Amino acid sequence: MMYNGIGDMMKECRTSAKEIAEFLYGSGNLTNERMLAVRQQEGIEIHQYWQAKYQENDQKEVFVKTEVENEAIRLFVTGRIDGILIRDNELMLEEIKSTYFDFDNLDETTFPSHIAQAKLYAYMYCLENKLKRMTIVLTYIQVEDKDVFQIEKNYSFRVLETFFKKTTGKYIEWLKILEDHESSRQKSIEGLAFPFPEYRLNQREMMAYVYRNILEKGILYVTAPTGIGKTIATIFSSLKAINQPRQKVFYLTAKNDGKQIAIDTIALLEENGLVAKTCEITAKDQMCFLTERDCDPEVCKYAKGYYERIYKAIRDTFENESLLKKDVIRKYARKHRVCPVDMSLDLSNYCDLIICDYNYVFDPRVHLVR
Repeated sequence: MMYNGIGDMMKECRTSAKEIAEFLYGSGNLTNERMLAVRQQEGIEIHQYWQAKYQENDQKEVFVKTEVENEAIRLFVTGRIDGILIRDNELMLEEIKSTYFDFDNLDETTFPSHIAQAKLYAYMYCLENKLKRMTIVLTYIQVEDKDVFQIEKNYSFRVLETFFKKTTGKYIEWLKILEDHESSRQKSIEGLAFPFPEYRLNQREMMAYVYRNILEKGILYVTAPTGIGKTIATIFSSLKAINQPRQKVFYLTAKNDGKQIAIDTIALLEENGLVAKTCEITAKDQMCFLTERDCDPEVCKYAKGYYERIYKAIRDTFENESLLKKDVIRKYARKHRVCPVDMSLDLSNYCDLIICDYNYVFDPRVHLVR
């Protein structure tokens, strides 16, 4: 348990420098899961290929860590540096990236998250080893022909420290928004009363079974006649069972009518004091802005540069809306020019209730893996 200088308990969070850099300085286009898996494997192979050329005194996969805090959150940041090299008596930090990008159009501003990740690593390494400066080498390697393009940047420790504090401060600010929401959510759930003056026949008994079963991590099958109030019974009981940070309720349905009943139920609970973020996930063809869906970034402007804009879109939506229905997500997606389908999936990371089709949980090809 950690406490700040005035005796208040501090929240501890752990993340990687790569995750911070990609979240705040993201760049690049959307790609499908199959291509993403291919690119990840290509990246592994390129790293192994290049690191195999390291000299005897070079180090690879160097682990670094540090921590930073504000008045409410202590953040532990870790990283694994691709390489620490010595060239011409100069210590250098190398970050390796596989790419298909044309080198003629490549500099340190092309992919902001790459240099950001390397600078976070460099700060942590300098801090641990008491260094005053560090040269960063971004090494881009073409997947197809193994051509190499390198960008070198030298930074003082003070510059790296300023960048690290600014970046982690911005990330902690986002974490604080999430923590404040969770605190408000828990208080609202504790004080939430059943929104009707009386229970229907067997409804209260069903709610007790749902509540106990969730706490015991069991599996419950219920058959009940139409009109007993199954939706409010299950959602209310599930919310009452939330007792840990970042827990979520998934409400699964096979039909849009079922989704709407769940949304209406949550809206009713919000009218009675519930504070929660709810995300509706809808089929791609119903969400897509294009007349004919085509996720090629050269065709769809909402896929091209998606990761450059998604953080602002998520934050804007999260801070201003609670019931993230299809039309709400589409409104903010159009405002920030991002794909509404992937935006809904990314938003689901930070929501308390997720309403979606069965396949998003049970189908191994499309299930939510965020």
